[in-house]
Amino acid sequence: MKRVELLVKDPLYKDYMQRNYDEQKEPRYCQHDFRHHLDVARITYILVLEHNDLNYFIKDCGLSGKLAAKEVIYAAGLTHDLGKWNEYQTGVDHASYGSKLAREILPRAYFNPNEVDIICRAIFEHRNISRDMSFLGERLHRADNLSRVCVECDFSNQCPKLKSKEPIAASFEY
Repeated sequence: MKRVELLVKDPLYKDYMQRNYDEQKEPRYCQHDFRHHLDVARITYILVLEHNDLNYFIKDCGLSGKLAAKEVIYAAGLTHDLGKWNEYQTGVDHASYGSKLAREILPRAYFNPNEVDIICRAIFEHRNISRDMSFLGERLHRADNLSRVCVECDFSNQCPKLKSKEPIAASFEY
């Protein structure tokens, strides 16, 4: 996935990821580091594969094939919280701001305008589930929630997101 490699090596991407790291000293829950971004990318891709939706995604979005679809999915996961640092500083919604940041970086990694639109819409939508969200936005939202094992987090009692998260297998008692 050459375009994904270009993305994560991009100086602006690295700068925004460093800003996330620098700004999130507190709260200690839900760190928005590279590991979280990669987890979300992988889980998003798994969700698409598990439901046998890859060909649908390719056709629905007018993508050139399976590799392009995989790169689009990974790029969305790797950039979905790119603007979190700005939310910490200003209170501006990180999904909206991150979508703008990604729109600047993605073409530098050779994502075409259609792919940039698909990725940025998914980033914009990933915070709140709705009936009108895109296919990738919905999968990204679910993957973001599934990427955390909140029941084992030392800070779960402080977490504002915990109540709205999708249940995961680790939270069920047998």
